[in-house]
Amino acid sequence: MPFNTARVSVELGTAPYAESPNTYCQHSTSASDYGKCYNIVSGKAVFVQTDTTTWPIDPSTGRDSFPCAADGTCTRYTTTAYHRNLGTLFSFTGKQAIVQYIYSRSHSVLGIVGRIIYLQGHPIPSHTYDGGYTFLFPAQVYEQATWPIYDPVENWKAHLNPYTITKGRVFVLRWQGTMFTPVLYLVAWERGINNIWYASDVVVIYAYEASPLAVIPLDYDRDYVPYQELRNTFGFSINGVDQPGWNADDMIRVLRELFPGRAWAVFDDRQYVLYLYNLTPDYVPDWLIEKLAPTTMKVLKAPADVAVAKAWLDLLNERNAQIPPQAELP
Repeated sequence: MPFNTARVSVELGTAPYAESPNTYCQHSTSASDYGKCYNIVSGKAVFVQTDTTTWPIDPSTGRDSFPCAADGTCTRYTTTAYHRNLGTLFSFTGKQAIVQYIYSRSHSVLGIVGRIIYLQGHPIPSHTYDGGYTFLFPAQVYEQATWPIYDPVENWKAHLNPYTITKGRVFVLRWQGTMFTPVLYLVAWERGINNIWYASDVVVIYAYEASPLAVIPLDYDRDYVPYQELRNTFGFSINGVDQPGWNADDMIRVLRELFPGRAWAVFDDRQYVLYLYNLTPDYVPDWLIEKLAPTTMKVLKAPADVAVAKAWLDLLNERNAQIPPQAELP
């Protein structure tokens, strides 16, 4: 059985291509710039601040008065958590993925507990919601002496403060191996602490059985989970591309029924046909064509509104960290 290789990337204030960004937030309540985040590379940092009296959220508009939330540099959480679920990276009903590589870097005001047994404020992929006990941890590293540290048993390498930032610490974790799982979450262990922040970038590479694919960026909680039809027909991936199913015809039927007003594509890996709905070939990015290598593209429905097709392309590029190859589109 052939396998596809997939890559997902999550950027919470930093990005893999930034070698040593000085991304940080001010958590000292006595500082004049308290609550501000600086040098955001991509996405938003995470800040936990529960005081909604001092920094209220407008119930009518949802506008948050907390400084970094107000200027769009952070996502503010108003409740504390021991284990923060930051999102689902993939969820395959009836199928398994093989996780092969994980890279996770964090800038955080929090630190390490024990001999790297717990990583506070460090988003890490896990097959459970538990940010304290992932498949890589806990494991007391008694021989810990100097950084970086390599654990030959679990085959991970960790580095503390490989470079310095104005506020907080830098932690980097890399792992390569083989882990079978039908679902992978991105979680962080915050230990129930208020007034904390972290910024991070995470890359995961995994493989899955070659299958027909649904190419549509979905929100996991809002778009995917509510529809049992989707979960029965194909899996979810945060990148919107690596979403394997059982039968291309069934995938097309369900997507037509549930999302008639959205743009989407289905790739039939048996006939190597890429079916387009509310799309034309002009909107299919070069990197997607290179990945799927279709021999034919068939338009099931041309877009009545080009904004719908462009929204699909923009979100697909964003979730796959791609610069749109077409400078101008109709």
